Amino acid sequence: MKKFGLLLISALVAFCISAQEVQNVSHGTVYLKNKASDNWFMGLGGGINTYNMKGFSHFGDRIGWMGQITFGRWNSPIWGMRFAVDLGEPVTDYKNDVKMKWAGGHGEIMYNMTNAIMGYKPDRVYSFVPYLGIGYMYGMKDWFERPFEGEPVFKRQNQSLTLNGGIINNFRVGKNVNLFLEIGYRLMQESFDFSATPAGDWEYDAMLSALAGVQFGLGGKQDFTPAELMDYSLINDLNSQINRLRAENEELSKRPESCPECPEIEEPVAVGTVYVPNVVYFRIDSYKIDRHQHVSIYNTAEYLKQNPDAKVKIVGYADKLTGYPEYNWKLSEKRAKAVADVLIKEYGIDSSRISVDWKGDTEQPYPVNDWNRVAIFFTD
Repeated sequence: MKKFGLLLISALVAFCISAQEVQNVSHGTVYLKNKASDNWFMGLGGGINTYNMKGFSHFGDRIGWMGQITFGRWNSPIWGMRFAVDLGEPVTDYKNDVKMKWAGGHGEIMYNMTNAIMGYKPDRVYSFVPYLGIGYMYGMKDWFERPFEGEPVFKRQNQSLTLNGGIINNFRVGKNVNLFLEIGYRLMQESFDFSATPAGDWEYDAMLSALAGVQFGLGGKQDFTPAELMDYSLINDLNSQINRLRAENEELSKRPESCPECPEIEEPVAVGTVYVPNVVYFRIDSYKIDRHQHVSIYNTAEYLKQNPDAKVKIVGYADKLTGYPEYNWKLSEKRAKAVADVLIKEYGIDSSRISVDWKGDTEQPYPVNDWNRVAIFFTD
């Protein structure tokens, strides 16, 4: 009994350490944190178990049935937690055809090894999910009949803490539906089946189970969304531009506010909107437009709306030190067309006023390599 208690304490420590290491990261990718109501599921399963699995003798004679219901949540593409309630009727003494009834519950941490190794894909068909946890079992002579009638319900009865482990094979058949095949193994106190342990024998018994069933998403979002991380070279470039403008403002602030000796110059009359060509920057090997880049497209759309006769040409580029010429040629085309699509679909600019061109890495409009992952607007 002391050894079994020590084993459960060790498992509990490992369980807590694993829980503290849960992060919303899969295969090096950071994912946005979902709402507390997302990623919950419920599972229903049934199958068989065999008790006292210290060896494989008389394996077939020990088989009994069991059922299980589970509730859980995936906290990230890799880590999740679940709680299960199960019951069954294993054969504890096959020679005398003794079948013990039991019910219990257990909590576990799940580890999606497939996502951890191969990266997260929301539409992946198969996932390999080991789990480890602790639980509790209560044995009965018959359903709702405690073993020792003269004793309290939870004192000197047939009960045990358990150490649970196993493997879940998940098969995705729909957006919120999985089929699963689970192989489980649990350890419990040696006297759980009403028998004493012979001297020198193990101090715990074991149960092997096999379950099949279905798992449903419980509403809310069931997948995970990759976080859009900004390109640090782009951030540095923007900071450099800000610092340059600050320095220019500082120099301008040193000039005198008035110059009596200077001749007066008539201020020019504004005749329309002054337009400065805009640039849309892209992350490396991408033609997806980041949200903070939409301001340049917005400014271009406003210019075109204020100047009905104006037209714009969008030219896409790729940096020379990434990829190869054929790939960069297609990438620059996708960048130019992606910007044009936003102008047309989101801002209502007529396609006849927009033309696109692309240069791949054959032309580098900027002296810094990373700056050339761009689409540039030119006005006609």
